[in-house]
This record gives sequence, C-alpha cells and structure tokens, in this order.
Amino acid sequence: MTRRRIAAALAVGLIAAGVDLGADPALAPGGAPAGGAVASGTFERHHYSIAARVRPLLVFWIGRSGVGDAIVTERLSPGEATYALLIGSDPDRAPRRINRWGYIKEEIRGADARLVGLMTESDEDSIEQAEANLKAQAHGNHPFKIIRATVNGEQAQSFVTSIGAPHDYNYRQLQTVLDLVLRESPEGKARTIRLPPGTRPGFLAALADAMRLPAGPIGYVYHGRIYELRRTEARQIPDLRIASASYGRAIAADFTITSTHDGEQTRFSMTYGTEGRFAQVPLTVSFRPRWWMEVNLTLDDEMDAAGLGDGVDR
Repeated sequence: MTRRRIAAALAVGLIAAGVDLGADPALAPGGAPAGGAVASGTFERHHYSIAARVRPLLVFWIGRSGVGDAIVTERLSPGEATYALLIGSDPDRAPRRINRWGYIKEEIRGADARLVGLMTESDEDSIEQAEANLKAQAHGNHPFKIIRATVNGEQAQSFVTSIGAPHDYNYRQLQTVLDLVLRESPEGKARTIRLPPGTRPGFLAALADAMRLPAGPIGYVYHGRIYELRRTEARQIPDLRIASASYGRAIAADFTITSTHDGEQTRFSMTYGTEGRFAQVPLTVSFRPRWWMEVNLTLDDEMDAAGLGDGVDR
C-alpha cells in the first residue's frame, strides 16, 4: 500500500471513530446520569491522543501515532447533564495533511434534550473514495454535514443538512464552524420518532450510563433510529498503567451497538477507571471500522494544549 493510500485509510478510520463515534429512568428519555444523584455541579475535560493502524496485507499492521486528538467533556448538575466530543486528525501531523474531524454535543435538562453535531462531509466506504475526497478538498470543496435534534418528552426530532465552508477549517476552529452552522436554518424533512421508556437522548449519554450501570442494554436515539448499547465482556485490572502513568483499578470492556432498525452492529473496546478521579473516565478506546483499519484513543491530559477544543463546553 502506498503512502497516499495509507493516508486515505487513516481518514476513513477517523471519520468512523468520530461520528458513529453520538438517565435516570424516572426522568426518561433524558435526565441526569443514572447511578446516583449529582449533589452539586461538576465539570470534567479530558484530552486523548489518536493513533491509527492499517493492514495492507493479512500478515502485518502499519501504524502511525499522534495523527490527531480528541476532547471529551462532561458537565453535571442536579437534573441536568451535558456531554461533548471533539475528535479529528491534525493536518500538521497527519499524512498528506488530512483534515477530517467531527463534533457532537448533547445537552439534557430533565426529560428534554438538544443535540448538535457536525463533521467534515465525506461518505467514504473505500480507500479509493477517500483519495477522491482528498483531491476534491485540495481544489476548494469544504462541505460539512450537520445534525440538529431535540427530545421533548417521549418524542425525538432531527434534521441532517449540509453546508459549504469558505475555508478548510480544522478542529482547532470549532467555534468558527459552529457560528456558521447556527446561522443556517434547518432544511429538509425531519425524522420524528416515538421513544420507548428509558431511551437516552444520545450515544454519549448512553455510554456514560453504561460505565455506571453496566448490566443490561441501554437504548439511545440518533437521527430517528433507536440503538442498543450493550457491554458484552469485561475484566478487572488491579492497576492500569499507560506508559509511566498509573490509573488505579480499571475495567477493560467490549461493547456492541445494535441498530433496532436493521440489526446492524458496531463493536468497540474501552478501558475505563473505577475509582478516584478516573472513575467512569475512558482511559483507552479501540475501534476497528474495517478489517484493515484500527483507530486507538489514549488518555493524554498532559498534552491538552491551550486553545484546542475551545468552544467544546466551557
């Protein structure tokens, strides 16, 4: 596989990790996180470094570290929760200056919720399509796909639209792109769906609850479809160490996301803390969107550079 094809493959993996990488049952479908009331407001922000591997042949992998970053934030207060994820490649570090990134934010207040998400638009199912999109971007084509959704009681409504950006904005310019998005009115036909009791208003909220309440599937809604998030396997780690850092007790778990619409499944692995300041904090995440591609996120708060992810959730 040529260097150009490796670059395109990395782009495919970052897109998949960022986008498909989106409550107290008494407050369903939204509400504060399950597993105990929040006594007062809390805020957490964590930075992750991204590495990717491709397998051009069936025998060996080719890896590259430091190709991008992710920022995850969580803000909790009584009856309210806000989760946000910013993830993408860094054009200054990624091969061929790949610029692929996405952002999603879920704001939950009681039984109501609001979601906004965006990503560099490039529906790529193959390396060849990724290469074609890289060429198009080089010639001034900079589209973004936008999702806006609301949850009101037992119903969710969402719109997906596209906008053309005047410049090749990267993930460090999130607020600029959000300003462009918020100036656009939702267009097209909305997807509206009735929600089963207990449905979480988004993937991030469901994942937070899956770490707190691991038993049983957790349903969530995304763009008019219901998905189930289930922890399938887990093992205890007495003292997780990453490089020279120790994170104490942790759980290494495998998860499966299943679409109730067509049965399609997505699998990923995650290790998260269980005590102290790292309780319910993802420490590593691994996702394989294709048999030949793997994307890995590793907690790296020491490298959380100033200005990265400004606007994610402050």
